[in-house]
Amino acid sequence: MNRLTGKTIVVTAAYGDIGRATCLRCCEEGATVIMTGLKPQAEGDVLASRLAAEAKAGKAEYVSCDASSRKSIDAMFANVLSRHPRIDVVIGNAATVHNAKFLEVTTEHWHETLDLNLTGSFHLGQAAARIMVTQKPQSRPGIERGVRGKILFNSSWVQDTPWPDGTCYVVSKAGLKMMAQSMAQELAVEGVRVNLVAPGIIMAGLTKQVYENSPDYGPRATAAVPLREFGTTMQCAEAFLFLASDESDYITGISMLVDGGASLPRRD
Repeated sequence: MNRLTGKTIVVTAAYGDIGRATCLRCCEEGATVIMTGLKPQAEGDVLASRLAAEAKAGKAEYVSCDASSRKSIDAMFANVLSRHPRIDVVIGNAATVHNAKFLEVTTEHWHETLDLNLTGSFHLGQAAARIMVTQKPQSRPGIERGVRGKILFNSSWVQDTPWPDGTCYVVSKAGLKMMAQSMAQELAVEGVRVNLVAPGIIMAGLTKQVYENSPDYGPRATAAVPLREFGTTMQCAEAFLFLASDESDYITGISMLVDGGASLPRRD
């Protein structure tokens, strides 16, 4: 407990399955969590209040933000900094999925996926980094140069492994991984860490919908996972928690796979 006490953490798409689980764990560990998303302010305030009550620790606030818009992202950060002295961690969680066979991918779905998953992440990461490099570095044992901030992205195991009918999503996540590594390389000297969490087949969101509506999906999907079971949102949240905490201060530029081994080469 209290691994994140005193930290202000911004999470985009904060009321989705993985987003909410991450907000809850960060709150439970003492952080002030800024939940963001497209819901109106009043509705978001209710969600934040409920999350804080469930966590029984930390604090939760809500700021409306369109994660695909640089103007909205900048306004959100300005709002947060008007009430908090610094931003310690930013978690980019917003994404969309349009599954289709390659020959049937539409230009609209291609642009929509890349605009949010990749370009939106670029805007969030750059805006966050520009703030963090101006913050006073916090020195801790073994990290004498200090840490100015941490930027984390929600990627996917398909960043390295193609999945049928997923071209738009796969490309967006592959690009996100390389962008995060480039950021990590350049921003290390500035005291900013950049890492990714790469979930595998998680029982949440679109995967859960497909599982519930397609009887053949469960066996096909779990067969691709060496551990032979779906992951959970809380397992993803624990990975974000670690990377947000002081325990990860000497880590930057990594992609933490939470995929049950799905990204491993098949040997059977």
